[in-house]
Amino acid sequence: MRKQEFLNQLAAALAGMDREERYRTLSYYDELIDDRMEDGQDEEQAVAGLGDPGQVAQELLGEEEPAVSKVTGRKVWVIVLLVLGFPLWGSLLLAGVCLLLALFILLFVPVVILGALALSCLVAALVGVVGIPFLVWDVGIFAGGLPAGLFQLGLSAALLGVSALSVVGLFYTTKGCVWVSKSIWRWMRRSVSKKGRVLA
Repeated sequence: MRKQEFLNQLAAALAGMDREERYRTLSYYDELIDDRMEDGQDEEQAVAGLGDPGQVAQELLGEEEPAVSKVTGRKVWVIVLLVLGFPLWGSLLLAGVCLLLALFILLFVPVVILGALALSCLVAALVGVVGIPFLVWDVGIFAGGLPAGLFQLGLSAALLGVSALSVVGLFYTTKGCVWVSKSIWRWMRRSVSKKGRVLA
Protein backbone atom coordinates (compact mmCIF):
# COMPACT_ATOMS: atom_id res chain seq x y z
CA MET A 1 0.00 0.00 0.00
CA ARG A 2 1.28 3.48 -0.84
CA LYS A 3 1.56 6.31 1.67
CA GLN A 4 -1.27 8.40 0.24
CA GLU A 5 -3.62 5.41 0.18
CA PHE A 6 -2.83 4.67 3.84
CA LEU A 7 -3.41 8.30 4.87
CA ASN A 8 -6.70 8.49 2.91
CA GLN A 9 -8.03 5.30 4.52
CA LEU A 10 -6.88 6.46 7.95
CA ALA A 11 -8.60 9.84 7.45
CA ALA A 12 -11.83 8.10 6.44
CA ALA A 13 -11.65 5.81 9.47
CA LEU A 14 -11.02 8.78 11.80
CA ALA A 15 -14.07 10.72 10.56
CA GLY A 16 -15.59 10.76 14.08
CA MET A 17 -12.51 12.41 15.58
CA ASP A 18 -12.19 16.13 16.20
CA ARG A 19 -10.92 17.93 13.08
CA GLU A 20 -7.76 19.37 14.66
CA GLU A 21 -6.92 16.10 16.35
CA ARG A 22 -7.43 14.22 13.08
CA TYR A 23 -5.14 16.66 11.26
CA ARG A 24 -2.41 16.23 13.91
CA THR A 25 -2.74 12.44 13.73
CA LEU A 26 -2.48 12.37 9.94
CA SER A 27 0.54 14.71 10.05
CA TYR A 28 2.18 12.44 12.63
CA TYR A 29 1.71 9.31 10.46
CA ASP A 30 2.86 11.21 7.36
CA GLU A 31 6.11 12.17 9.09
CA LEU A 32 6.49 8.66 10.53
CA ILE A 33 6.34 7.12 7.07
CA ASP A 34 8.80 9.73 5.73
CA ASP A 35 11.22 8.96 8.60
CA ARG A 36 11.08 5.23 7.86
CA MET A 37 11.72 5.91 4.18
CA GLU A 38 14.75 8.07 5.10
CA ASP A 39 16.06 5.17 7.20
CA GLY A 40 16.18 3.02 4.06
CA GLN A 41 12.80 1.32 3.81
CA ASP A 42 10.84 1.67 0.61
CA GLU A 43 7.37 3.27 0.72
CA GLU A 44 5.39 0.04 0.81
CA GLN A 45 7.52 -1.45 3.62
CA ALA A 46 7.21 1.73 5.69
CA VAL A 47 3.42 1.69 5.29
CA ALA A 48 3.14 -2.05 5.94
CA GLY A 49 5.04 -1.67 9.22
CA LEU A 50 2.29 0.57 10.57
CA GLY A 51 -0.46 -2.00 10.14
CA ASP A 52 -3.98 -1.77 8.81
CA PRO A 53 -5.38 1.81 8.76
CA GLY A 54 -8.72 0.63 10.21
CA GLN A 55 -6.97 -1.06 13.14
CA VAL A 56 -4.80 2.03 13.79
CA ALA A 57 -7.95 4.19 13.75
CA GLN A 58 -9.74 1.88 16.23
CA GLU A 59 -6.79 2.11 18.63
CA LEU A 60 -6.66 5.89 18.28
CA LEU A 61 -10.40 6.30 18.76
CA GLY A 62 -10.32 3.99 21.79
CA GLU A 63 -7.68 6.23 23.40
CA GLU A 64 -9.74 9.34 22.72
CA GLU A 65 -12.94 8.24 24.54
CA PRO A 66 -11.96 9.34 28.08
CA ALA A 67 -11.29 12.90 26.87
CA VAL A 68 -14.79 13.06 25.36
CA SER A 69 -16.38 11.88 28.60
CA LYS A 70 -14.44 14.55 30.54
CA VAL A 71 -15.83 17.23 28.30
CA THR A 72 -19.33 15.80 28.69
CA GLY A 73 -18.84 15.70 32.46
CA ARG A 74 -17.84 19.35 32.48
CA LYS A 75 -20.90 20.28 30.44
CA VAL A 76 -23.12 18.46 32.92
CA TRP A 77 -21.52 20.31 35.84
CA VAL A 78 -21.94 23.65 34.09
CA ILE A 79 -25.63 22.91 33.52
CA VAL A 80 -26.09 21.82 37.14
CA LEU A 81 -24.37 24.97 38.44
CA LEU A 82 -26.47 27.16 36.16
CA VAL A 83 -29.69 25.55 37.39
CA LEU A 84 -28.68 25.73 41.06
CA GLY A 85 -27.43 29.32 40.71
CA PHE A 86 -30.60 30.50 38.96
CA PRO A 87 -32.06 32.20 42.06
CA LEU A 88 -28.99 34.44 42.18
CA TRP A 89 -28.21 35.12 38.53
CA GLY A 90 -31.88 35.05 37.50
CA SER A 91 -32.81 37.79 39.96
CA LEU A 92 -29.79 39.86 38.91
CA LEU A 93 -30.76 39.46 35.26
CA LEU A 94 -34.35 40.48 36.01
CA ALA A 95 -33.16 43.54 37.96
CA GLY A 96 -30.91 44.54 35.05
CA VAL A 97 -33.74 44.18 32.53
CA CYS A 98 -36.09 46.24 34.75
CA LEU A 99 -33.43 48.93 35.19
CA LEU A 100 -32.87 49.09 31.42
CA LEU A 101 -36.62 49.30 30.79
CA ALA A 102 -36.96 52.12 33.36
CA LEU A 103 -34.11 53.99 31.66
CA PHE A 104 -35.80 53.80 28.27
CA ILE A 105 -39.16 54.85 29.74
CA LEU A 106 -37.57 57.87 31.44
CA LEU A 107 -35.74 58.69 28.24
CA PHE A 108 -38.98 58.97 26.26
CA VAL A 109 -41.10 60.78 28.93
CA PRO A 110 -40.29 64.26 27.50
CA VAL A 111 -41.39 63.05 24.06
CA VAL A 112 -44.77 61.93 25.42
CA ILE A 113 -45.24 65.17 27.39
CA LEU A 114 -44.42 67.39 24.41
CA GLY A 115 -46.66 65.32 22.13
CA ALA A 116 -49.58 65.59 24.56
CA LEU A 117 -49.00 69.34 24.97
CA ALA A 118 -48.91 69.92 21.20
CA LEU A 119 -52.07 67.89 20.62
CA SER A 120 -54.04 69.44 23.49
CA CYS A 121 -53.07 73.02 22.50
CA LEU A 122 -54.03 72.33 18.88
CA VAL A 123 -57.41 70.91 19.89
CA ALA A 124 -58.03 73.83 22.28
CA ALA A 125 -57.13 76.36 19.55
CA LEU A 126 -59.48 74.71 17.06
CA VAL A 127 -62.32 74.56 19.57
CA GLY A 128 -61.71 78.22 20.45
CA VAL A 129 -61.84 79.35 16.80
CA VAL A 130 -64.95 77.27 16.08
CA GLY A 131 -66.63 78.57 19.25
CA ILE A 132 -66.15 82.29 18.55
CA PRO A 133 -69.42 82.76 16.57
CA PHE A 134 -71.38 80.89 19.23
CA LEU A 135 -69.84 83.06 21.98
CA VAL A 136 -70.61 86.30 20.15
CA TRP A 137 -74.15 85.12 19.36
CA ASP A 138 -74.79 83.98 22.94
CA VAL A 139 -73.48 87.12 24.66
CA GLY A 140 -74.51 89.54 21.99
CA ILE A 141 -72.38 91.87 19.90
CA PHE A 142 -73.07 95.02 21.88
CA ALA A 143 -73.30 93.36 25.31
CA GLY A 144 -69.60 92.39 25.33
CA GLY A 145 -69.66 89.52 22.86
CA LEU A 146 -67.32 91.19 20.38
CA PRO A 147 -64.49 91.84 22.88
CA ALA A 148 -64.98 88.32 24.28
CA GLY A 149 -64.81 86.87 20.76
CA LEU A 150 -61.63 88.84 19.99
CA PHE A 151 -60.11 87.69 23.27
CA GLN A 152 -60.99 84.08 22.46
CA LEU A 153 -59.48 84.51 18.96
CA GLY A 154 -56.25 85.84 20.47
CA LEU A 155 -56.19 83.02 23.00
CA SER A 156 -56.71 80.47 20.22
CA ALA A 157 -53.84 82.02 18.22
CA ALA A 158 -51.59 81.82 21.31
CA LEU A 159 -52.54 78.19 21.84
CA LEU A 160 -51.82 77.47 18.18
CA GLY A 161 -48.37 79.04 18.62
CA VAL A 162 -47.69 76.96 21.74
CA SER A 163 -48.78 73.89 19.77
CA ALA A 164 -46.38 74.75 16.90
CA LEU A 165 -43.51 75.30 19.36
CA SER A 166 -44.34 72.00 21.05
CA VAL A 167 -44.22 70.21 17.69
CA VAL A 168 -40.76 71.68 16.99
CA GLY A 169 -39.61 70.67 20.47
CA LEU A 170 -41.17 67.24 19.96
CA PHE A 171 -39.25 66.76 16.71
CA TYR A 172 -35.83 67.61 18.19
CA THR A 173 -36.49 65.81 21.48
CA THR A 174 -37.54 62.65 19.61
CA LYS A 175 -34.45 62.86 17.44
CA GLY A 176 -32.22 63.25 20.50
CA CYS A 177 -33.92 60.43 22.41
CA VAL A 178 -33.57 58.06 19.44
CA TRP A 179 -29.88 58.97 19.12
CA VAL A 180 -29.27 58.41 22.85
CA SER A 181 -31.11 55.08 22.84
CA LYS A 182 -29.14 53.90 19.79
CA SER A 183 -25.90 54.91 21.52
CA ILE A 184 -26.86 52.99 24.65
CA TRP A 185 -27.81 49.94 22.55
CA ARG A 186 -24.49 50.05 20.62
CA TRP A 187 -22.53 50.39 23.86
CA MET A 188 -24.34 47.38 25.34
CA ARG A 189 -23.72 45.27 22.22
CA ARG A 190 -20.02 46.19 22.19
CA SER A 191 -19.57 45.40 25.88
CA VAL A 192 -21.36 42.04 25.54
CA SER A 193 -19.36 41.08 22.43
CA LYS A 194 -16.06 42.06 24.12
CA LYS A 195 -16.95 39.88 27.11
CA GLY A 196 -17.84 37.05 24.74
CA ARG A 197 -14.43 37.33 23.04
CA VAL A 198 -12.62 37.39 26.39
CA LEU A 199 -14.52 34.33 27.66
CA ALA A 200 -14.04 32.40 24.39
